[in-house]
Amino acid sequence: MNKSNFLLTTRKLWQQFHTWLASSSDLQVWQESDCWRAYDPITGRSACFGSEEEMRVWIDKCYYR
Repeated sequence: MNKSNFLLTTRKLWQQFHTWLASSSDLQVWQESDCWRAYDPITGRSACFGSEEEMRVWIDKCYYR
């Protein structure tokens, strides 16, 4: 592997690591058959709500005070 390829590979790996690191700290929200769930990997908090509106209110209160 020459120096140019090495630098390209290193840069690509760094970008992938940075993307993974940034996305792993994002609030995760998903819908299950009977509820909406959320998980915050930074705080470790999780929640379950009966509607999307309840989920949005919780997000607003926790993150946009």
